[in-house]
Amino acid sequence: MLDHKVEQKQDTKSLIFDTALRLFATSGVENVSMRDLADAVGIKAASIYNHYTNKEQLVEACYDFYINYHDACRLSKDHYEDILLHGTREDIANVPSFPFPEELRLNLLYAMTVLFSRMYTDPKAIDRYSFMIDRSMRFLSEFFEMGIRLGRFEPFDVSSFCMLFLSARLFSAQSTTIRPASLPDLDTVQSEMITALTRLIPFRY
Repeated sequence: MLDHKVEQKQDTKSLIFDTALRLFATSGVENVSMRDLADAVGIKAASIYNHYTNKEQLVEACYDFYINYHDACRLSKDHYEDILLHGTREDIANVPSFPFPEELRLNLLYAMTVLFSRMYTDPKAIDRYSFMIDRSMRFLSEFFEMGIRLGRFEPFDVSSFCMLFLSARLFSAQSTTIRPASLPDLDTVQSEMITALTRLIPFRY
């Protein structure tokens, strides 16, 4: 069992992180000081430094939170064949959507906004985004190419489709960096976009 002080320290760090996600996403990283964050959490500003060395470390933690869970939301490669052979069209169309777990959805949307709002100005955000795109392209390409090999799809330009799909997701996600109030609507927007794009997949049956 964890020592009570350790539990309390972890709880404080989680509260700092969750609050930072919300403030960075809704107000902009540059507009939130460590004092602002401390006031929102209800602790002294100096206390934050017991958990995070500086503001940039906290911002990077936001990036990594999104990247790590984005990867975790993908279908395991072990399940590709089963869903391609036995899944419905709807099952297959849902594979590229990377749905967020409901209990983490809001924090993931906040973290995504933080990353996307800085990926043209912060080299660390650019590196993490590039990594995520490479992984997503590989995942989608493997999935659709397997579908062609198994006869579920007619042959089609997988690379171009995947690029179109990821570009559309990026465009809709970036809109939240301009209008943070639109965050709650992002799932609906992306769901409609994904539904439209998946109609382009040439199913055989």
